[in-house]
Amino acid sequence: MKINRPLSPHLTIYKPQLTSTFSTFHRISGAFLATMVLSSIFSFKIGDPSPTFYHFYQSFFLFTFYLNWVIISLVNFTLLALCYHMSNGVRHLLWDLGLSLELSKVYTSGIIVLFCAAFLALLNIIRQHWSNGQIPYR
Repeated sequence: MKINRPLSPHLTIYKPQLTSTFSTFHRISGAFLATMVLSSIFSFKIGDPSPTFYHFYQSFFLFTFYLNWVIISLVNFTLLALCYHMSNGVRHLLWDLGLSLELSKVYTSGIIVLFCAAFLALLNIIRQHWSNGQIPYR
């Protein structure tokens, strides 16, 4: 039995708005961060220091030695996702308190979140570059 009713509006009808885009990226960054946490837990679990894992360690060493730019890029991308997710989470906490719920303040806080996330990620990348991955001597 086919009923001739109009379909509900779909994503193809609406233009993307700033608020929906930020919500989508918040969910994507949360899923990405959860994936990174689970993959790091799995890699620690798989990293058994027994002699049977010789080829695993050899290939891992070659990967880190020759493709270290991939690892650095992944770390920086994870850092950016973490900074964005954290900044947008603070904005959501302010909304839960009933602050900044007017439409103009929502857009302003969204732009502030983007700048805060970029600034925090840039500061951490600069700190990482200056420390060169080592603990500074005191």
